Amino acid sequence: MMVIVRSMDYPQLLQTLKGGTASLWSCGTCARICGLAGEENVLRLAERLREDGVELLSVQNVSASCLQDRIVVKADLDALNASDTVVALCCDVGAETLADAIDADVLNPISTLGQGRREADGTIRVSRPCIEGLPPGISMKDASKILYHSEGPFVL
Repeated sequence: MMVIVRSMDYPQLLQTLKGGTASLWSCGTCARICGLAGEENVLRLAERLREDGVELLSVQNVSASCLQDRIVVKADLDALNASDTVVALCCDVGAETLADAIDADVLNPISTLGQGRREADGTIRVSRPCIEGLPPGISMKDASKILYHSEGPFVL
């Protein structure tokens, strides 16, 4: 699985989206396991963005954002393409795959730490870091602190 954390906090995301239309794109695999996406988290984020004045055209969930055939079959491409910005709550590979499938700008407020695993106790570890300076086996929590990023959903 890909281990990911937030590279933006909610106020930064809100500021980026104000004044335009947006869609939310949520991956149900790695991003959900890392606590950033999945249907419950993305619906809470959508509610909060709407309360704060962001015009959301769609909120979409897919099982795996890195599988373009899933995007083409499952997505409302018209809604995504009508958006000024599509917020991709997924790893960088999923965001790249989404960007290749649509014409809208894709914002990925996520940092991919590398490949990893979830242990029996729920701890997520980065086995093969893709960011220089992160040692293999570091926990997602500790990696977040080192990078001054945040783990967990945008909105609780």
